[in-house]
Amino acid sequence: MKVSFDFDSTLTLPIIQEIAKRHISCNDDVHITTIRGIGLRYNNDDIFDIAKELKIPYENIHFTNMQDKVHFLETFDIHYDDDEYEIDLITRSNIKCIGILINYKNYNIDYQQFKR
Repeated sequence: MKVSFDFDSTLTLPIIQEIAKRHISCNDDVHITTIRGIGLRYNNDDIFDIAKELKIPYENIHFTNMQDKVHFLETFDIHYDDDEYEIDLITRSNIKCIGILINYKNYNIDYQQFKR
């Protein structure tokens, strides 16, 4: 399976990094797709550091330079993102990729209710 993760507010979260590690342990082809650009006005050391820690190859990091990610995800099976707009574009497109919204900001779960 070919899987993509947004970076900011998605792969920066430890719980999402655990999901990425699970995909990697299943031998899925894991990528980072970010709207950031590459060049002098951007410092992307944080992306490279997390990619290295997770063992995501450098060539699997994609910078869209502020373009919609849907145009870069045509060959992917899954993309995780916290941006509702990006997920909506993926969902409405004709590509095979499934967009998964990481909406951690609105989680208000009482974990006590799941204890027996």
